[in-house]
Amino acid sequence: MPERRRFCYVSGLRLGMPALEELCAQGRPPDLVVSYPAELAHRCGYVDYETITRSHDLPHVRAADINGDEVRDALAAHHIDLMVVAGWSQLVHEDVLAALPLGGVGLHPSPLPVGRGRAPIPWTILRDMRASAVTLFHLAREADTGDIVDRIRFDVPADATATGLYERVGRLQAELLMRNLDPLLEDRAPRRPQSGHVSVWPRRRPSDGHLDLTAAGRDVDRMVRALSSPYPGAFAMFGGARITFRSGALSTEAVGGQAGQIVSAGPGRVWGVTCGDGVVFVPEAVSVDEGVAADPTSLAMFRPGRYFDAPSEHMLAATRRTPVPGNGDAEHRRPAARLRGGAEL
Repeated sequence: MPERRRFCYVSGLRLGMPALEELCAQGRPPDLVVSYPAELAHRCGYVDYETITRSHDLPHVRAADINGDEVRDALAAHHIDLMVVAGWSQLVHEDVLAALPLGGVGLHPSPLPVGRGRAPIPWTILRDMRASAVTLFHLAREADTGDIVDRIRFDVPADATATGLYERVGRLQAELLMRNLDPLLEDRAPRRPQSGHVSVWPRRRPSDGHLDLTAAGRDVDRMVRALSSPYPGAFAMFGGARITFRSGALSTEAVGGQAGQIVSAGPGRVWGVTCGDGVVFVPEAVSVDEGVAADPTSLAMFRPGRYFDAPSEHMLAATRRTPVPGNGDAEHRRPAARLRGGAEL
């Protein structure tokens, strides 16, 4: 009887948790888990894997560097044949993969070769995609370029949020891995070269979430949805305070004012902010500076008639030099001068 092949599961994110839970539930736990250490808890979607590894008595290594000696030693000590990566912001070096008899595979939330690179879930929404996929592929020298093993396609609702998409992708990754685990461990998994249109999505930083309230309402709404939890959130400045819009929606009834102006949007102190085309965005949850999410109606600072701070011309120029496809037309934008500063506070 051939010796059982052994595999390692690598993920530092909540995105990878459903697959690990399913592996354990189906009696197919990995022989080693590698996750992020606590000092990387600031990364979007971070989760501590210690609870699940302890409950299932799984060998567990916390590491900031997937190519470091600690991980290499653990792979050798546990006789790992295959590495499965499901959320890690670092390439696995060729020599690490070469030391594994079956190499490595990765799970990526885009229909590769479309969407290689970083922040695939926010970019899926920012680019207004109506369909996407989770792709299982063989790890290669360059990021997200390896041969395809399998993929699951899915529709993206017009009102999709990063929160909902993140949860859905996590479940689909679990399904995709479970149906391909045996072929991978038996070294008979497909290898289909990537073909078709190639796009590489760039890294996003928290500062990229600065809202341009002179943009069309649909663009403001899209940015808020794309950067919802576990991402840092879309934000605007108000009297020098950073106001992060955690969730919200466009109003079909509220009457707007000038771009950036707060207007009444319903009973019970419900308010909204006017966008560049006069459409009103109504936040459902906001946070002030580093505070926790709060009901916007509970914060007296947001009174109708006041204005969000005007973004700098530098910020607006940077936004307009690198437009997001499908991110609104020029006629829906108004000059930054239409926004007043926060001096009225």
